[in-house]
Amino acid sequence: MNNIVLRKPFPHLFFIAVALVFPFVYPSEYAKHVFALIFIKIILCMSLRQMLLTGLLNLSIVSFMAIGAYFTAVLGTTLGMSFWIVMPLSGLTCSLIGLFFAFPVLRLKGAYFFIGTICFAVCVQTFFSNFYVETFAGVPGFTPIDVPHIKLPGFELDFMSHLSYYYLTFIIMLLSIVIFYRLENSRFGQYWKAISFADRLIETVGVDLLKSKILNFTISCFFAGIAGSLFAPLIGIITPHDFDLLFMFILVMFIVVGGTDSFWGPITGVIAISILAELLRDFGQYETIGYGFILVLALIFMPKGICGLIERFISSKKEVIKTPN
Repeated sequence: MNNIVLRKPFPHLFFIAVALVFPFVYPSEYAKHVFALIFIKIILCMSLRQMLLTGLLNLSIVSFMAIGAYFTAVLGTTLGMSFWIVMPLSGLTCSLIGLFFAFPVLRLKGAYFFIGTICFAVCVQTFFSNFYVETFAGVPGFTPIDVPHIKLPGFELDFMSHLSYYYLTFIIMLLSIVIFYRLENSRFGQYWKAISFADRLIETVGVDLLKSKILNFTISCFFAGIAGSLFAPLIGIITPHDFDLLFMFILVMFIVVGGTDSFWGPITGVIAISILAELLRDFGQYETIGYGFILVLALIFMPKGICGLIERFISSKKEVIKTPN
C-alpha cells in the first residue's frame, strides 16, 4: 500500500490541503484544539510504531513524552528559556535518557522487555508525583506553562490562539512523518524490519543487533520528547496522571486499529479513534469500556487495521478491472 500511495501523490496533497483550510471551513476553537492534540498523538504513535519495526512493543514511550513535557515546562516557564531551544533540547534529553535505559532493557526478550518498559513508565510517573515537588509540582500538576512565541525586529507572534498552535503542531507533525518515512525506507529501516523476523540471523551478515536496536530506541525517544514538548503548552497544565498506563493502552489501540503493518496505520488510527472518542465523551466512565470493545472488534474483524481494509479494497477493485466480462 505504501508503494501505491507514493506513486500517486495526490492523496497526500489532498489531505494536506484539507488540513490547511480546515480551521477556516470549520472555525471551531474546540475543533482546532482537538486536532492539535491529534497531530501530537500522531508523532507519538509514529515513535511507538518505529520501535515495533524491530518486533518490540515499547510502552515506556509515554514516559519519554512526560520527560519532554516536564523538561519544557521547567526550562520554559521556570527558567524562561526560549521554546525553540527547549523543544530540541527536550528531544535530545529524552534520547540521552533512552540511551542509558536501552542498554539493559534491550537485552531482554519478549514479555520481559514488555514488563521492563512498563516498570520504567511506572517509575517515571512515581518520580514526577512524589519527588522534587517544588520543581515539578507533584500530583496537582505544573501550571501555568508559557506558550511559544517568536520575537523578531518589527514582528512578534505568540502561539496563544488555537489557530496558531494548530498550524505549529501540524508543521512539526509533517516534518516528523517525513523523517520517519525516510528512516523506515533507509538501510537502517531494513535492518530493523529484519530484526523482527530473525534477529540472530541478521548478525551473521555483519549487522550489530544491539546497536541497531539502540539507534531505533533513541530516535523513538527523541520524537516522544518532541511530542511532550508540544503537549505541555497546548494543555497549559501537566500532571503525572496524564502519562499513565491507560494512555499507553490508548496509543496501542491507535496503532492496532489503524494497522501495524502499514506506515500510515498510526495516522489513520489516531484520527479515526480520536474523532470517535469525541462522540463517546458524553458516556463518561463508560468511555474506557468503549475503547476496550473497539480494540477487541478491531482484532477480530480488522486484524490488519483500517489500512489493511483499504488495501484489500484497492486490490479487489484491480481484480475486477482485470477480469474480462
